[in-house]
Amino acid sequence: MASRTPLAPIPTPGRTLGRRAVVALACAATTVALAPSGAAAASAVEVTPPPIEKALPMKQTTVRVAVKNTTKRALRGLSLSVRPPKGVRIRVAGAKKGTTTRKLKTLRAGRTTRVTVRVQRLKGGPKSGAATVRVKRNRKTVGSERLRFGVPRLTGRYFWGSTYTLNGIRQKTLYFAGEGLVYTDDLEGAWAACPGESEQCRPYQYSEDGKTLTIDGKPAELDGRKIKFDGQTYFEFGAPPAGTRWAGTLTYSNSFGICPLYCTYSTEHLQFNADGTFVRNSVTSGSSPVLDFAVVPPENKGTYEVGADKLLHMAFADGKVRVETIGVYLDDAGKPKSPMEGMILDGDGYFDISKD
Repeated sequence: MASRTPLAPIPTPGRTLGRRAVVALACAATTVALAPSGAAAASAVEVTPPPIEKALPMKQTTVRVAVKNTTKRALRGLSLSVRPPKGVRIRVAGAKKGTTTRKLKTLRAGRTTRVTVRVQRLKGGPKSGAATVRVKRNRKTVGSERLRFGVPRLTGRYFWGSTYTLNGIRQKTLYFAGEGLVYTDDLEGAWAACPGESEQCRPYQYSEDGKTLTIDGKPAELDGRKIKFDGQTYFEFGAPPAGTRWAGTLTYSNSFGICPLYCTYSTEHLQFNADGTFVRNSVTSGSSPVLDFAVVPPENKGTYEVGADKLLHMAFADGKVRVETIGVYLDDAGKPKSPMEGMILDGDGYFDISKD
């Protein structure tokens, strides 16, 4: 990654940046069984009901529940049933009349079948909550999961916040890398995965009704596209669509040390052009009786592209490549705003300072 050169205004201490800038992980217990047990049977199938993230309407909403045979043998005698909460109507395609239970055909090893389920809120019914989807084999439960509605999932969502301090701008990240684990370090060059709890991957709990969120055992407040946690406000960012281009200059600025007594200042300017080219930092310029000129050295210019991998690829004219995670603000509908409204690259905030 290209170095960032010094310069920056001294920020005001203690000021929170606005525009600028669940479940706890279950410890896997190893169980030794001499014969098939109830726990082993309960994992025979994997049930995956896609969540309905919007508030449940009074008209039918259709989802396709996936049922996968995770064993190495064919499973017969399977049935799928859905138990709705009070005030919610459930219809299961192919279910026996008057019930929400459907018999499934023999499911071969490793295969997946999908069942259509229609969910509808009745008058006075809840707009958020969950229904229980259960798969049985010969009356024994072999797989179950909750079909959530009216509660946006946290998995894959990216929140970022920053605060002015005497030691410079403190930048913080919350990236919900998976069910029950949130990545809390800078995202650098790749979107993080959390295979298990670690110093960077902390456990979180998120209630089915979306009203309660705790991170690393501490309460957090999720309000639309903001999270307030541990004295910090985080704003939600999303990746712009692949191929997005924009025009304008964005600036990263920070300071380090005990400011203003002992400070190191760092600033980087990135000028993006609509033709897919960019210029970084300084330009050598001059004039003569004949013409004015400007020279951009090859290590400070190149082409950029937002890839399908949700990363910003910057190819410099000297052959170097810089790949960074990219985040832009989202509107109320969850659509990415223009990168000129503000951008996060590898956990650092870049903004159009000409607007200030």
